[in-house]
This record gives sequence, structure tokens and C-alpha cells, in this order.
Amino acid sequence: MTTKPMKSTDEFETFLATFVEELIAMPDEQVLEGNNPEDVRAHGLRLLEAARTDVGRQRMAAAKAQLHARRSQPAAQAIEQLDIAQVRQFLMQAQNDERFTLAARKLGELSDDEVLSLYRQIKSLQEGEDK
Repeated sequence: MTTKPMKSTDEFETFLATFVEELIAMPDEQVLEGNNPEDVRAHGLRLLEAARTDVGRQRMAAAKAQLHARRSQPAAQAIEQLDIAQVRQFLMQAQNDERFTLAARKLGELSDDEVLSLYRQIKSLQEGEDK
């Protein structure tokens, strides 16, 4: 039986809650310990901006990696080799599939590029279901 970690966790949470309450109740001057409030604020804003920049870089790196992975998939190459008539036939059948909302689209009026784009979207959704 491991009851001590629970007690330890409860004690820590109680300590932390008490500490936060005391910190909130303290006057700003006591919390800042003589530091200039504007300097502390400016430092905090610099830290926040640096964190935002870092997160932005991480998101960009993840997006680039995902894009690279998608481009290197053989399925993407197979789509480009399909006959547009076959793609249109596939979309006509997909109109009857309740997973997709194609009923309002007039497939005959779509350009070849739009048809291929729609086909890629549906195939992407199907691949997502398989995973």
C-alpha cells in the first residue's frame, strides 16, 4: 500500500495553497523587495516575448516537418498520376457516403484542379480514419 505519497502530495498542495494566499495578500512593495516595478514588468515582458518567439519557432519547425513528411508520402505521388475521369467517378460515389458533405457541390462544374483538391481532402480524411 502506498499511502504516504498521497499524504505527501496533500501536504505539498496545502503548503503551496497557503504560500500563494500569503503572496497574494502581501503588498506589492514587499513582494518586489525594493526592485523598480517598471524594471520587473519590462523583464517579465521580455521573458514572455522570448517564450512566444520560441514557441513560434517550434510550431514552424513542426509544420515544416509535417509538410516534408506529406510530400515524401508515395500516396501523394499516386494522386497526381490518376486519370481525372477516375477521380470524378470516385467523387460521384463519395457523394453518397454519409461521412462526407458533397451533396451541395456540382461536380460537373468544378475545374480539374478543384476536383483533384477535393479528392485529396477526402483521401486525407480516409487516411485519418485508418490511423
